[in-house]
Amino acid sequence: MSKDFPSKEAFEKLLRWLHPDRDQAGEKYEKIRLRLIRIFACRSCPDPEDLADKTINVVASRIDELIEKYKGDPALYFYGVAKKICLEVSKKKALPEPPPPPDVSQIEQRCSCLEQCMEKHLDKTERDVVLRYQEKTKQEKIRVRKQIASELGISINALRIRVFHMHARLRPCIEQCLRLIES
Repeated sequence: MSKDFPSKEAFEKLLRWLHPDRDQAGEKYEKIRLRLIRIFACRSCPDPEDLADKTINVVASRIDELIEKYKGDPALYFYGVAKKICLEVSKKKALPEPPPPPDVSQIEQRCSCLEQCMEKHLDKTERDVVLRYQEKTKQEKIRVRKQIASELGISINALRIRVFHMHARLRPCIEQCLRLIES
């Protein structure tokens, strides 16, 4: 982050803009700076203290215009600048590149592990429940799960618990199978 400090004259004007009394202006400056740091930290911005200083520097660079034209609480102006800086920082944050898609042979091997483990650890009814439980998306998934629970004569919560236990039985087998494939 660049450290473009305002000139001594601009900083003095900034303090006078905050309050005519220098001590009260200093207190208000510190309160604003701490609040800016909290704003940036709460928004998960990197280096909140540097961003707070950058915000103050931006405001200080416009102090002559602000003294002449801005009406209202100066703190609110700082917070508006901070919001724009936060947006700027979030645009610069590049999303991590997604991992490359697995090749078809890897997918087939994983599916093979799943099928083998389901065959070994679940009976036909349980296999059907597990497969149907995972199919569809959004509202259709909810509908299918309600239908499964109704067919089994149990509540949705009881269905979730059953599927959880089935997954728990499958997990060690699948993990072992995948380890063998990867080695």
